[in-house]
Amino acid sequence: MDKKRRVAMWTVWLILYPAAIWTGYSLNDFPASISIFDISVLTVLTVVVSLFPIRVLNSNISLITGISLAIFLYYGLFLSLVITQIAVFSLTLKVYFNTKEHYRYLTNSLMFAWISVGSGIIFELLGGQTGSCDINTGFYLLPIAGYIVAHFLLNHLLLYVVRTYVFAQKVRFIEKDLWVDIIFEMMVIPVGVLLYVLYSQIGTPAIFYVGFPFLSLSIIINLYHASRQVNDLLQKSSEIGQQMSEHLQVNDILDVFIDKLTSFIMVDGAYIFDAEAGEYFKPIRKYEKNAGMIEHDIKLLRTEGVSGKVWATGKSVLYSSKKQWRETSDSHFNGHGESIISVPMIRNQRIIGVITFMNQKKKTFQKHHLMIMEILSNYLAVAIDNARNYETTKLKSEQCPLTGLYNYRYFENLLSQMYDEFNYFKREFSVILMDIDHFKKVNDTYGHQSGNEVLIQLARRLEHYIGENGTVARYGGEEFVILLPHMNEMDCYRAAEELRSIISMHPFLIKDDLKDKRSHQIYITASIGISTAPLHGEDPLTLLRNADRAMYTGAKQQGRNKVARYVG
Repeated sequence: MDKKRRVAMWTVWLILYPAAIWTGYSLNDFPASISIFDISVLTVLTVVVSLFPIRVLNSNISLITGISLAIFLYYGLFLSLVITQIAVFSLTLKVYFNTKEHYRYLTNSLMFAWISVGSGIIFELLGGQTGSCDINTGFYLLPIAGYIVAHFLLNHLLLYVVRTYVFAQKVRFIEKDLWVDIIFEMMVIPVGVLLYVLYSQIGTPAIFYVGFPFLSLSIIINLYHASRQVNDLLQKSSEIGQQMSEHLQVNDILDVFIDKLTSFIMVDGAYIFDAEAGEYFKPIRKYEKNAGMIEHDIKLLRTEGVSGKVWATGKSVLYSSKKQWRETSDSHFNGHGESIISVPMIRNQRIIGVITFMNQKKKTFQKHHLMIMEILSNYLAVAIDNARNYETTKLKSEQCPLTGLYNYRYFENLLSQMYDEFNYFKREFSVILMDIDHFKKVNDTYGHQSGNEVLIQLARRLEHYIGENGTVARYGGEEFVILLPHMNEMDCYRAAEELRSIISMHPFLIKDDLKDKRSHQIYITASIGISTAPLHGEDPLTLLRNADRAMYTGAKQQGRNKVARYVG
């Protein structure tokens, strides 16, 4: 919340909150006698129940309505309002409160104050009176029903107004959590009425007969709901693990992991480090809520920060606030983090990485989040390991072991893809096919190892010249082929001429393996043929065959060290 809104919030609170307290006091009908002990016990009961809210979707649903109803019906509006405010403060302190978010208490206290006042006014307008219940004459059923309905509607109306106009959130008045709230209200209201009636008849024992079993029920429901959340998270973890196993690229796996986890765990920053890259962590993924997937540019020692502590100890950590990890000083949070959860990625009893999640609010992560993270970190470690093995195997199958260039199989597949793309984009592309002139003479004069050195050095020259503008592959023997996307015939011819000059005008350094083992500088030339799609071929095989024809008929047979275009 910006400064202007905070000032406005304080102004509204200072005006309306005292007005709510005064109104509640003015409308209150105090009973003839008030038991301080009973009020204290009811206050403690209300506060304890408030500390066990049930998290449904994005809302915390508290079950204090039943107890506050009983207090209102017996002691009146003012005491009900005060005790509710104490419970609201306790709940806000547990769930939200820190010095930066004090406005949450202002909004909650103001909301519940006027909800209490508004419900009490409706109760009186319908003819209701507070005080002890006479079981013989019954109690005010219609006013009680009006109080309950007014309490419920005011709660959701004010909540909608606050979220829409104070916090500028896009919400609907009727959301999924509304129906859940109705169900819980229907459960707790009868308990509140029962507590009121029984307290009117037998006094203090009623609090223990009804109130404390209700507290136990509240705790049980909270625990049950928490267990359901854990089960849901376990189910999601299984699904995420399966989805990661479906991918064979490390980047795809990391994207799935971050995308799925941040969809149900509140994360402002996510960091995944490779712990097998020397003394520094190698960041392989960084996610920040306002930036999405971004590059990580921080150099972090493996002994530094929360992530370093996890790597060193091999144990996960969970921090609820900055003061718990301030001494560790994680520089990559830039001082903005509060809640932190960090787990090791373990594979074959070896820590291969660390996953660290951060949120700018306190008490965001719970123990069940830590459990889910530990499970998924193992899934991620296995998936990354399998993907790297696959990528290594795939690379070997696509790579020439001598030159490190792509082999013909890979090039053929890439060329086929270019033809598929041409059907959509209609952009020309060209190939350059070259053959080293008199390469057999190099092998015969200096040895096959020297010939291999020539091939390796030529591969590096071609890669350096082409860069990211195309793909270089070894066609076979002393032949190389280059694919140039989006390049027409004239541009391809100029590029081929430049390559021919680079090859012929700069010497190659080799060692004579047959005679003196001394280093020699030799010059070689290459005959080059080019062809352009779709002009010179409507399929990969035809395009390559025509480039080959141009090379032999237009370059080799015309004296070598030439560039020739295919002429159909």
